Amino acid sequence: MEELQKTIEAFIGSWIWILAAGIVSIAFKDTIAKFWSGLSFLIGNDFNVDDIVYINGNKKARIVRQSIYRTTFYLYDHNRKFVVPNDRIWSLNLEKDLDNTSDKIS
Repeated sequence: MEELQKTIEAFIGSWIWILAAGIVSIAFKDTIAKFWSGLSFLIGNDFNVDDIVYINGNKKARIVRQSIYRTTFYLYDHNRKFVVPNDRIWSLNLEKDLDNTSDKIS
């Protein structure tokens, strides 16, 4: 009986970290998803601070701040700042003019 108890305790002890990781990932899945989308927006070179972009094709804005969780735009038409969580930034349809001074495709 004691041998069975020791075997069960050894098995549970070696696998408890997998159970803990599963519980933590389920509990914080939204936070992890927001962090990942913010990180991918920051790491990518598509949009940088001080870029002029068009939001949904008609609102001219400048990116004034980027962080892991949110991006701040300055809207020229309204003279206001517009803060967007990075998990929703992909739904804005951001457009950026191509730089005329860079190498042209032949």
